[in-house]
Amino acid sequence: MKKLKKQTKRKVVAAALSLAVVGSMYAYNAYAVETAVNPTKVALVKNDIQPHTKITEDMIFERDVPGNAIPPNAYTSKDQIVGKYTTEGFGISANSFFLKNNVKSKNELPDAAILSLEEGEVAFPLLVDLETSSGNSIVPGTYVDLYFLNMEGARGELMTDESNQSVLFGGLFPQVRVTSVKDGDTNDAFREEQDSNGETKEVKSAARLYTLAVTPAQLQYLNRAKKLGTIMPVASQNGDKENSEKLVTSFNQVSDQSVILKYIEDKSKNKIGEHVKQQLNFGKDFNLVKK
Repeated sequence: MKKLKKQTKRKVVAAALSLAVVGSMYAYNAYAVETAVNPTKVALVKNDIQPHTKITEDMIFERDVPGNAIPPNAYTSKDQIVGKYTTEGFGISANSFFLKNNVKSKNELPDAAILSLEEGEVAFPLLVDLETSSGNSIVPGTYVDLYFLNMEGARGELMTDESNQSVLFGGLFPQVRVTSVKDGDTNDAFREEQDSNGETKEVKSAARLYTLAVTPAQLQYLNRAKKLGTIMPVASQNGDKENSEKLVTSFNQVSDQSVILKYIEDKSKNKIGEHVKQQLNFGKDFNLVKK
């Protein structure tokens, strides 16, 4: 009886050891497989996304996929993607990766200046140089005050002889938003680029073209002013709504705005409509509606 119990005990121990060995081998194999596969959570496209579309969170789902199956130029996190745009000409199919060459931030798109316009705004392009760009310090999203400069002879004709010139200078419009800044090659003057090591660095080049967000009524004066003289952007404080109203009032009072706008209107062959001036509220403050 004792001999039978010893044999049974040996069998139980042997079975336990065998199970332990098998379990260890299984665990090791599972660990080895998981290590080799390296499952990584990655963001994928839920449904087809058309070109030039802003990407929202509901367009994305996440899934664990083998690490070696993820392209090196793929975004992996939703936070890296939401708010960016699919590039023009390149949509993304459902269940695909978000690739960096097909998904760009708004500022990286060629029409970033247009996308930044708000309802009721139009784009006004303005060439600048080192001086008028305030030493290349004005960046997209900041504000400028627009001034007008012209050199004229005594009877109003443009003159090249400086000894006979008189100066006309004053304000056009305050608190105008800059939506984009381009360099001479039409690249963003303030941008990020990847170096040979794949690291992102900030690049800054000389500004040559501003795109400004203006109203259609302001555009009526600005296009005329561009032909009559020089429009000068001056860096302005970025204020909240209350402070912005104070800045506008101060600009109107000290910049001779009414004189400049009246001059532009008098020099125009086709007069600026009354409804345009009413939109700018000049009738009450500057006596430009009725002469």
